[in-house]
Amino acid sequence: MVTFLHTADVHLDRAFSAMGMSQGIAAARREELRDAVRRLVDLAIETRVDAVTVGGDLFEHERATRDTGNFLRQQFERLAPARVFVAPGNHDPWVPDSLYRRVDWPANVTIFAEPHLRPVEAAPGVTIWGAGHDGPELRRNLLGGFRVSGKGKHLLLFHGSNMRAVPDGKPAHAPFRPEDVAATGADFALLGHYHSGRLHTEGFAYPGSPEPLDFSETGDRYVIRLQVSETGVSPELVPFGRVSYGREQVDVSAFASSDQLRGAIAALPLEGAVVRVTLVGVLQPEVDLDLGGLYNTCADRFAYLDIVDHTEPGYDFEQLAEESTTKGVFVRLMLSRMERLGGEERETARDALVLGLRAFDRRELAV
Repeated sequence: MVTFLHTADVHLDRAFSAMGMSQGIAAARREELRDAVRRLVDLAIETRVDAVTVGGDLFEHERATRDTGNFLRQQFERLAPARVFVAPGNHDPWVPDSLYRRVDWPANVTIFAEPHLRPVEAAPGVTIWGAGHDGPELRRNLLGGFRVSGKGKHLLLFHGSNMRAVPDGKPAHAPFRPEDVAATGADFALLGHYHSGRLHTEGFAYPGSPEPLDFSETGDRYVIRLQVSETGVSPELVPFGRVSYGREQVDVSAFASSDQLRGAIAALPLEGAVVRVTLVGVLQPEVDLDLGGLYNTCADRFAYLDIVDHTEPGYDFEQLAEESTTKGVFVRLMLSRMERLGGEERETARDALVLGLRAFDRRELAV
């Protein structure tokens, strides 16, 4: 029996800037990704696997540092004599200035640099055929016309897109059809690219990201344990992740005070998670919505808290416009301006109208 532990799409050195995280919080998220690598190595040593395989996007080339390269070298050294096989993906391609070229890897590490499948004996009677991206784009089907050769069991390792699962408008990387795997004569394919773990009946599997990378990646995180024997292969999704991301909506329509809003956020069943809360509904004029204050009073419950305001103002603009007061004149002027504007400018004008009304009510303004 030969046992493999497979992961992919770790994305070390990810920026997390698109999520609006501060520098310190983003650094904590990146450390969680490093911890996933440490725990993967710990698990491999504890369970005495014969090899660890990585299906690409181990790091993000544009941001990867030499420190990250040294970290990976040290972790892979811990695995010896177990082997490590890496198939670079579109985010960590084998390019001239890649970490893969700049690090002095230990003897137990094999990196598949070429964009075509080549064989390496992983263990007696078991051959891995691996391929790597040599640039950020690899649009060719690596399995087209390919056939394994030789005795024993044969595994494929690469970073590629199942053509049945490519989202509309998204480019495909090393695309293949599910039936292509069986046509190669291989016993199983260990892949990377999609961030959700899944075993496919056609003889291939994606482990998904070992830790979530953004708010779209909810649910359990996995690595794959693959056991290979003379009678066949046995893949298994092994629960692995420690970090959870969550998205929640809070409808503010029934709230009469900011304290009710704070209580609703604090009561969310996501303690210790990375959380994005979207506020929706009609916000009554008497409710003080201070996003900074909400964050300061609720953030300690979560690993990270992001609050997004999608509420509608509870002011009746048409009724206010009928008032023969300075406030009424202001509302009429702003509504007239909004009629002449469109898109983002109209939304900005409406925000200004709401702020102005709050100022008329002697409310503290938070822009």
